[in-house]
Amino acid sequence: MRPVHIIYVSAGNGHRMAARAIRESLDCQAAPNVVMDILDFSSDLFKWSYSDVYAFVSEHSHLACRLMYDLTDKNREESVALRLFEKITIENVKKFMRYISENEPGACVCTHYFPLNVLSRMKEEGLYKGDLYTVITDFGLRRMWVKDYVDRYFISGDRVLRGLLALGIPREKISVTGIPVSRKFASLRAAPRDLSKKRLSVLFVASSIPTVLALDILAALSDTGRPMDVTVVTGRNNDLLSDLRSVEAGGRLTLNILGFVDNLEELMSEAAIMITKPGGLTVSEALCAGVPMIFVNPIPKQEIKNSSYLQEKGAGILAETAAEVGEIVRRLFADRTALSAMERAAFSIACPKAADEVAAAVLRREEERRTQPAVKEEGQTF
Repeated sequence: MRPVHIIYVSAGNGHRMAARAIRESLDCQAAPNVVMDILDFSSDLFKWSYSDVYAFVSEHSHLACRLMYDLTDKNREESVALRLFEKITIENVKKFMRYISENEPGACVCTHYFPLNVLSRMKEEGLYKGDLYTVITDFGLRRMWVKDYVDRYFISGDRVLRGLLALGIPREKISVTGIPVSRKFASLRAAPRDLSKKRLSVLFVASSIPTVLALDILAALSDTGRPMDVTVVTGRNNDLLSDLRSVEAGGRLTLNILGFVDNLEELMSEAAIMITKPGGLTVSEALCAGVPMIFVNPIPKQEIKNSSYLQEKGAGILAETAAEVGEIVRRLFADRTALSAMERAAFSIACPKAADEVAAAVLRREEERRTQPAVKEEGQTF
């Protein structure tokens, strides 16, 4: 069996984590696989412009994010700007296209729409003849995910399903699996929390949140006057870590400031409330932990769609300002029944086995291809 290729883009962390989750599932089946970032086949300048600039803009310029989203969320046949954007990006990954042509993988799984677009174009031109899968890593649909020559879509839920059907994608090409999460989240046991404690534990995942907003949120939590143990995770944002370590807890708060951690699943399981940006992977992990969520600083428009979906399902609440975070926490502190309902809602829509389902579907198709008799083409001898 030729290795399954799982291809992502390092624009944010979620696409990479989804790819790695699928790899874990394939590894458990002893199925050969390769995980790669398509940007590794481009120039340093292009990789910087696509990855690092995205990270900066997503944190500091939501207007630019909205404009880019609107620019690319169109039918390519009707948008000159989108076709130009696609042409520029494809020109910068010729090495990737050559790699695919030379190695001829039987299956490619894309956790980002950029490699999906490239491979769809290659299939159209006869340069890639394997199966093409996409894993949509948000709870709302963006047209960039919808391409010709996709053999199967693995999606998060009913909103994306309705969107794909409205765009004419056949139902038999769609699998509602959820967003793949790593096995350490998938293996969490769905046990209800003890929410009767006087002090509540709050987890604040602040790695992609501007320092000023993070400080304002901590101040708002302090202003509630409620007894809380607040753990702040800054990830690899060392500047934020340094700034927050000088903050003194006020009111009835205790503060635990952490940088990068490798036990986020434990912190989620122990928290009564989690404050976070509504990235597709982060919230999918949190659903497996059953932690009620307060969403802050969402990126337009995909993270706004994520927060809207999870609010509709009852698992989270969007806060427009730091002060609103404090008001929501104050309300949930007083109403533990509402907090318990959010916990149950989170567990009810969690998809801990999503990565296994994606891997199983890909391997079934690979087995079918392997066992199918070769088709004799006209003029061909065997």
